[in-house]
Amino acid sequence: MNLGVSAIFAVIPIVLVFILMVRFNWPATKAMPLGWFAAILIAVTAWKMPFTWIMGAIGAGAVNALDILLIVFGAILILQIMRRSGGVEVISSSMSSISKDRRIQVLIIAWLMGAFFEGAAGFGTPAAVAAPLLVGMGFPPLIAAICALIANSTPVSFGAMGIPIWGGFAPIKDIVTADGLNYSNLIFDIGGFTAILHFLVGFFIPLVIVSVMTKIAEGSYKKGLQIWPLALFASLVFTVPYVLIANFVGPELPSLLGALISIPIFIYVISKGFLVPKETWDFPSHDKWSSDWEGVIKVEQKGISKTRKLSVFKAWLPYVLIALILLIGRLEIFRLTPILKSWNIAWNNIFATSMSRGITPLYNPGVFPFIFIALLIPWMHGLNKSKVGEAWRATFKTITPAAIALFFALGLTYIMINSGKATGTDSMMLVMAKEAAVLFGSIWYLTTSLVGISGACILR
Repeated sequence: MNLGVSAIFAVIPIVLVFILMVRFNWPATKAMPLGWFAAILIAVTAWKMPFTWIMGAIGAGAVNALDILLIVFGAILILQIMRRSGGVEVISSSMSSISKDRRIQVLIIAWLMGAFFEGAAGFGTPAAVAAPLLVGMGFPPLIAAICALIANSTPVSFGAMGIPIWGGFAPIKDIVTADGLNYSNLIFDIGGFTAILHFLVGFFIPLVIVSVMTKIAEGSYKKGLQIWPLALFASLVFTVPYVLIANFVGPELPSLLGALISIPIFIYVISKGFLVPKETWDFPSHDKWSSDWEGVIKVEQKGISKTRKLSVFKAWLPYVLIALILLIGRLEIFRLTPILKSWNIAWNNIFATSMSRGITPLYNPGVFPFIFIALLIPWMHGLNKSKVGEAWRATFKTITPAAIALFFALGLTYIMINSGKATGTDSMMLVMAKEAAVLFGSIWYLTTSLVGISGACILR
């Protein structure tokens, strides 16, 4: 087959998944298996990929999926336990008591706390946590969702301990190594450059958030633009440490540690009245809300309960411990990284192929510190066993769809990447890349953002 025909065959699994999810609104749990099956058929018929290599690719994808799912599981488990212990409510209440101005509240919850949850958990957690917190504080659900999603545009590339960086590029590790490049250095450089790009755009995101919010609420950007000094300060207090951490520490901690640094600074500044507007802004009374602001979800006007079973310190303690453990475990000065990486569970030469994949449990943040801290939270917060059991069951229930989608998505990806290895031909991925280069010439790289957007849309 010529290059153009091969590229058409190669792109079929991706187009199929995209059509099923976008046109027919199928969930990833149903669309991904069909895309995975299509990739297998094309690999066997068009690429003559041996059965052992197909099984090897599926096995490698499964190991990679498990490695990622451990992080997701641990993050969701902590969140589920924290919800039942009252920790999430206390954190939310502590944030809302700082200011009655909705513009300031949204900067704290959506921008700063959203960045924190993105760095700690990722995989939709910021929207799943920040938006409900805002709704609980009296925000219209539509505005809460929009603000949380806009805010997440800056920290998202370093979500869940940098998975989008080191996990996203994991499939090309063998290719990079074969070309004589240092994969770790490449990932470090990608993370650093990504943070700089996000800084350039993210500088304006807090101002966009408050302006969009006031535009929806009262039809004008004016009230949002009025607090531009505070909005830009909220940007700098997060993005500056974010960029520095990405370029000097690595891609795991920019969002998480950047948020932990910025939250107390921003709160202290607000408490001192620095850059705080004299006029407090709020939404119109509930009876004047547009019907599409709520939809099925209705806001309870009673607000957040003032009864606190936990102190603010105890509520934040699990996440503070997570940040400290991750920081100490990854900074070279403490020399703990080799120890954490010493235990590696590997599957070498998967199904008699050259593919090998493994998991380093202690270096995987899902195991240590996420699950480790999750086991300590009931003791720290005085949570009974029945509630802990509920949290574990809810976590398994929540993660099951993600596990199914991720297993088939990574299986599809590894099949496409390794489709040409056994026969010495170009893989599906390489064929598509070459065809894109032919079609778009010297500006082909400009189309990669569209590919990335499509992939994020499908996998999210």
